[in-house]
Amino acid sequence: MREIDGADLMGGSDHEFVVNLYTVILNRWPDEDGYRHHLGRIENKPEMRRRVIEDVAGSPEARNLGVVLTFRGEEPAAPSDGAGDLVATLSRLRDGLGGMDPPALADAQRLLAETVAAVGMELAARVAR
Repeated sequence: MREIDGADLMGGSDHEFVVNLYTVILNRWPDEDGYRHHLGRIENKPEMRRRVIEDVAGSPEARNLGVVLTFRGEEPAAPSDGAGDLVATLSRLRDGLGGMDPPALADAQRLLAETVAAVGMELAARVAR
């Protein structure tokens, strides 16, 4: 398990933010598509940085690396069985659908598909045990 303080990732230029996001959370350099995707989400929108940090830290790749995200001064989130992730994702999607442009809708669809796949894999692993 690797605990990462999201507060440490909030600063820097938009470019530095995205590079730090990948190198610290995912332990790798950003791929071109991922870089452009996340840069587009936060470019000139500093209020989106925390959500992007939470999304990347909650991704299947980060979970496979044992990443646990905290923010200085806040209690760490309890480990999830996946169902809470799905509920949170669906809630965020529902709340934001009205104001989404086509690229954001595509991103939402990808996030939902990843989350549902992760929940399905976890449930399948439990059944196999």
